Amino acid sequence: MNPRTVRSFLARTSVLRQPKHVLATFGSTEIEYHLLSPVDRLADKTRLRSGKVLSERPQILTADALRERFQGFGPEAAPFLDFLSLNYGDALGALQYVFKNQDMQSSVLSEKPEALASRLAQSWDGEGNEKKALVLCPDGAWTLALMKLTLDEAVRSFPTHMRDLGRRGLFDPARHAEDRRRREIEALFADAGADRGVLKLLGEKLREYGLFDEYEGRYLSYF
Repeated sequence: MNPRTVRSFLARTSVLRQPKHVLATFGSTEIEYHLLSPVDRLADKTRLRSGKVLSERPQILTADALRERFQGFGPEAAPFLDFLSLNYGDALGALQYVFKNQDMQSSVLSEKPEALASRLAQSWDGEGNEKKALVLCPDGAWTLALMKLTLDEAVRSFPTHMRDLGRRGLFDPARHAEDRRRREIEALFADAGADRGVLKLLGEKLREYGLFDEYEGRYLSYF
């Protein structure tokens, strides 16, 4: 699908109501969505698609995994991924988000989209529900609209996630590298108990990582 078509779809897509709270940093978040679309060749009819998107706990990103972020969005998602990657890749480059579309149902109602949107919003205001999202979009681009909604929520939540991860020391490349080295060393010590040939490699790694003095006594005990 060419970028001009995607931009045309986006120009006719409007988020009428977004969830009140940002996505959780250390847990999953559920967004209840309602997509309203005019039905082609059926005046005064609206297709209502309702379901839930589960946003899993964001993880520190080690490689570009945008194509793995959307699960259950149908085959229609593939043509939109290149466009969304170009527009959202930099904004979400440090964290990996995974979204799962669940329990989607579709129905056609004898009501104009604008009138239905107003009625739904009023009923939700009375309920005090803060997790619901309402989107107006073309019937043939509901997948793009839902993907955009979830990515916009991720972008809105991103500064909070970075701050929360930073406070816990989780977003620290040097610390992660140090932890990886120590896990490797511990694995080599475990292997050395059954295979003495591993000792040479273990000694080399201890010197390479500048950890030999710290582990010297434990290492020499194998001899």
